[in-house]
Amino acid sequence: MKCNFHTHSDFCDGHASVAAMAQAAYQFGFASLGFSSHAPLPFFAEWNMTTQRLPDYLASIKRLADDYRGRMEILCGLEIDFIEHCWGVDQPLFRQLQLDYRLLAIHYIYHPDLPPEQYVAVDMADDQLDAYIARCYGGKPRRLVEKYYQAVTAGVEAGGFDILAHLDLIKKNNRGGRLFDEGSAWYRRAAMTAVEALAGSGIIVEINTGGLARGKTDTVYPAPWILAELQQRDVQICINADAHRPEHLTLHRAAGLEAAAAAGYRELEIPGPSGRRSIPLA
Repeated sequence: MKCNFHTHSDFCDGHASVAAMAQAAYQFGFASLGFSSHAPLPFFAEWNMTTQRLPDYLASIKRLADDYRGRMEILCGLEIDFIEHCWGVDQPLFRQLQLDYRLLAIHYIYHPDLPPEQYVAVDMADDQLDAYIARCYGGKPRRLVEKYYQAVTAGVEAGGFDILAHLDLIKKNNRGGRLFDEGSAWYRRAAMTAVEALAGSGIIVEINTGGLARGKTDTVYPAPWILAELQQRDVQICINADAHRPEHLTLHRAAGLEAAAAAGYRELEIPGPSGRRSIPLA
């Protein structure tokens, strides 16, 4: 059963309309497609949807759901940033929405000495991230990495989310170990804080193939060893493309399935209009 619940469009930083993304998914033989635009933030970010566009986004997804009824399931979600002490799914803006699911994303890390509009996303370009680490973390990437996984843990423990997006996004700019050693004991300890928080949380962890699609990573998010740890703790997973273009919907899906199987998974857990359900890994 082909499905995807991490789908972007030109409502945020995607490169196609919601209609074009849905048409492509249908042509690819998808049974279910969930849209998850980058939700509004309390500060401007060019890749996030503005609050003003939110009503049109919701209405557009509803129209698509009606158009494809009986042919392909269309779900309406949002990728909502969790920023400690600042922003999350508990904001009044999000509490009032009738969403099918909510993706938890950690792009920005709370910093006590900076206003939120000066935060730099952990997946920004290398030079911007390097400058931010030098400015705010004493030039020590390890400090940012540990803060990142603390933020993931806090977001999981805050509750209200259904799916965790790109668990180890912090590795996006670390190809070849540019900033830190992902095999080091301290890195694994930091990541394991999030893994332990996920155990028993009920949150689905996505296997995200977006890093592969954009040539930024050599493996899916999360890394194979993290997936194995999640499987041992009965944390449920789904496979998402993090698609920003129609052709990304199926790109590297096979890699996601292989990663899930290698970690010992035999089923996927997916959202639906009537609640979650399990489907075979295929």
